[in-house]
Order: sequence, then structure tokens, then C-alpha cells
Amino acid sequence: MKIIAYYTGSDARWLIHTFPTDIRKIPYILFVRLRAYLMKPFVSEYWVDHNYLRYFIFHFNPKAKMRVVPDTLLHIEKYPKRKHLTKNVMYYYPANEYNKTYCRWCYGKDIIDTLKSEFTDFNWIRVDGKLDMKKVFPVIDFYIRPNRHDGASRLVQECEIQGIPYYHSHHDPDIDEIRTMLKEKFYGKN
Repeated sequence: MKIIAYYTGSDARWLIHTFPTDIRKIPYILFVRLRAYLMKPFVSEYWVDHNYLRYFIFHFNPKAKMRVVPDTLLHIEKYPKRKHLTKNVMYYYPANEYNKTYCRWCYGKDIIDTLKSEFTDFNWIRVDGKLDMKKVFPVIDFYIRPNRHDGASRLVQECEIQGIPYYHSHHDPDIDEIRTMLKEKFYGKN
């Protein structure tokens, strides 16, 4: 019997990493790990949807056969840009804050708040999984995702399709690098 395990994001990271988290997530993380260890002898191939995730699968099972399988993003069309007068910077912060402390830490809300106070002439657009992105993407100039724990972000991949420049950290976001990218994008090179 051939079993293929498919990992698309944080589940792959949880195989080998521990990190500060909401205590309510611990049972789920333990379940993910237990399931992976029990299935390990039977899995003939691991599929991941982003090259970044290969690292975690390799450290979980170095002898494993792996394949990068692009997500179903191929169906997403590229939306034409609309003229706009503002500097539109998009960031993701979930609508459902199951734990405010964890969400602020994980999604880099402190970094976003600092940047918002420094770049007051920008139009900061929060996406939370509830907006119609067909209307949002055409007016976005830059996307910031300063995560401290992240896998292969679907929104980052969608920005690549839309041709939107972005900053994405999987861990340890660098606010100075973000500042530099924003200044170069909107004010030209210094």
C-alpha cells in the first residue's frame, strides 16, 4: 500500500519545532506529531506545497522521498492593477483572535503597529480572511507578513502571482529590513 503524506504549512513545522504558543494549541500539536510518528513507517512519499517545508520533513524523516507539489493556486487569475493615489500596504491579521497574546506574537502585530506609527502617510489595509481579494489585490502596492512562526503562506504565494512585492518572515522578523524595503518601494533608493 502506498501512502502519501501532504503537508502545507505549520503542520510540517510542528513535526520538529517547539515554540511559544497558546496552551490550547498544545493538544493539537501533540496530535499532529503522534499521527506523523505512527504513520512514518507506512508513508512512501511526503508532498509539500512549498520548497521551504522540505527542511522540516527532511529533519523529521531524512530517508523520506519528497516532492514539492504546487498548491491549487494555478487557478488564480492575475487581476489588473487599478490606479490609486495612496500608498497601500497590506498586512494579515486574523479576524478570529483565539488568543490575543499568541496572535500578536505570531503575526508580528507589534512590528506592524510600530511601522504604522512611523509611516503615517501609508494606507494600511488589514486582511483577515473575510475580504474579497479580487477587490483588494488590484490596489495593493506592498504586502508585509512579519510572522514569528509561519509555513508556506498562501497569501504570499498569491502576491507572487499578482506581482505584488512583499516581506515575509517565517521566524525572527527584521523591522529594519522592512523599513528599508518600504522606503525603497515608495521613496526610491537612498
